[in-house]
Amino acid sequence: MEKEEFERLERKISTLEKELYLVKRQLIQAKSESEVPVIHKAKVYEEPEKQLPAEESEPFIEKEPFDFSVERWLPKVFLFVLLIGSIWGFMAASQNGWVTPGLRVLTGAVISIVMYFLGERYIRDQRKLALTLLSGSIVLSIITLFSANILYGYISGLITNLLLLVIISVGLWISHKHGSEVVLCLIGAGAYLFPFIFAGDERNEWLFYGYELVLFFVLMTFSTVKRYRIAWNIHYYLLYFSLFFFAAFGVGAMTLTVLVPFAIQHAYILLLIVLNRDERVSAEMIPALVTGSFILLGLLNDIYAGIPLFYYVIFAGVYIGVSFIEPKEKKQTKDVLLVLGFLHVLLFLFELFEYDWRFVLVGLQATALLWLAGRRESYLGLIASILLMMCSFLAVLVGASDDFFTIELPIFVIAFGYVYLFTRYNKKESSFLNVSTTAIKVVLTGLVMFFVLRLTDFIVIGWDYTPRTTAFTVAIAALSIAYLIYGESRKDAFYRWVGISFLALALVKFFLADLVFLDFTIRAMILIPIGVIGLVLSRILYRKE
Repeated sequence: MEKEEFERLERKISTLEKELYLVKRQLIQAKSESEVPVIHKAKVYEEPEKQLPAEESEPFIEKEPFDFSVERWLPKVFLFVLLIGSIWGFMAASQNGWVTPGLRVLTGAVISIVMYFLGERYIRDQRKLALTLLSGSIVLSIITLFSANILYGYISGLITNLLLLVIISVGLWISHKHGSEVVLCLIGAGAYLFPFIFAGDERNEWLFYGYELVLFFVLMTFSTVKRYRIAWNIHYYLLYFSLFFFAAFGVGAMTLTVLVPFAIQHAYILLLIVLNRDERVSAEMIPALVTGSFILLGLLNDIYAGIPLFYYVIFAGVYIGVSFIEPKEKKQTKDVLLVLGFLHVLLFLFELFEYDWRFVLVGLQATALLWLAGRRESYLGLIASILLMMCSFLAVLVGASDDFFTIELPIFVIAFGYVYLFTRYNKKESSFLNVSTTAIKVVLTGLVMFFVLRLTDFIVIGWDYTPRTTAFTVAIAALSIAYLIYGESRKDAFYRWVGISFLALALVKFFLADLVFLDFTIRAMILIPIGVIGLVLSRILYRKE
């Protein structure tokens, strides 16, 4: 009886559950039908509501600094702490006699391998942590190799070279596989500074240079292909450091042997510039090119009492030749190479000739560089040509006046031609100069004034002191009259005012400096012509007004 009652209650409960389920379904359908128009109306505002990225980006922006510090910097900090702690731990264990040298080397190798496999395992989920582990494995393996070869002498130099080659190859593969510049930088830092050749059992100078150059070629080429700017600069300048360190503190010395790897490095940079058609990449090589050029000059100057002339000729030809080979798109590279070439021409001239007339050739060089700068619209070439012209004028300033026709007059002729060429480029509508005409006239006036004074000095070089100083006054007065006539004929107010200024200067000098030393006859001979000419010119100017 009780069993039948229990079954009857179960059937009722089952029936009620089915009915409740049907009621729920009907309610859901009714609710969905009642919300249809609301949904359609909301679609009108669907476009502005689609700006979900802004809402989603808010929490992302808030998380970014935190995620950045955790994923990028924190693993590196902990890895550094781990390495330092491990070194101190090994030092403590060594002092206490707990571990043998062989166990230390083995432990370093095992930890390096473990870090490598952990990095490869976490590369998909935690990329920055994985790259940190991979980089640390490369550095630790190099340190372990250093210990095995230098500190404990367990392996020979040949085996060390082979193992280091394997480590570097693995590091390059990791950098290429995961696109990591950090790994490539650490490879260079560890491999370049590895001192096993000059501190271990293979004290061979040429072996060291050969190893460093091969490493340089591999890392520089890889960095250039991958466009890694930081790694490129690290690998370039670390070679400088390692070579200089070897020459200063190793078995090497500042000899011609040291110059060979530097020259090869410089030639390789020139080759990369020629082969690479990207101006951005070549622009990164320009500081390295300039640095290498001056380092080679410094090394030669230290090795030789006088740098061989063929060196200047070869490098001047190489720089200028590559400058003309480079395409027009690489304007900055062309300009730097051209200026470096002209610099070596300048050094060649100063080394070849010992007389002051070599400055005449420098002036011609300045004019040629100005012509090329105008053709290429190069500000760098323009500045270099101005510096060369100023260098040419050193002969005028320090030279003796009796060399006026052989040295000073040709330099002045070249200088006037230089200003004329400058003015010609400046007048073009598409000119890159855009220098005011007044500024050019000021420079030309100063040049003329300087020329007149040097010519006067040549004429009166053997005179007594008093007539000699007065001759400069007469020369300035004559120049002022010439400027007044020229300004009036060309209807140029600038030259008129220059003539008046020179005339005022001549009169002030005459009355304050020359008058007390002259007798009345000479005073009259000077003042009467100046007064007559001044009245005539004043009358002409008055009529024009």
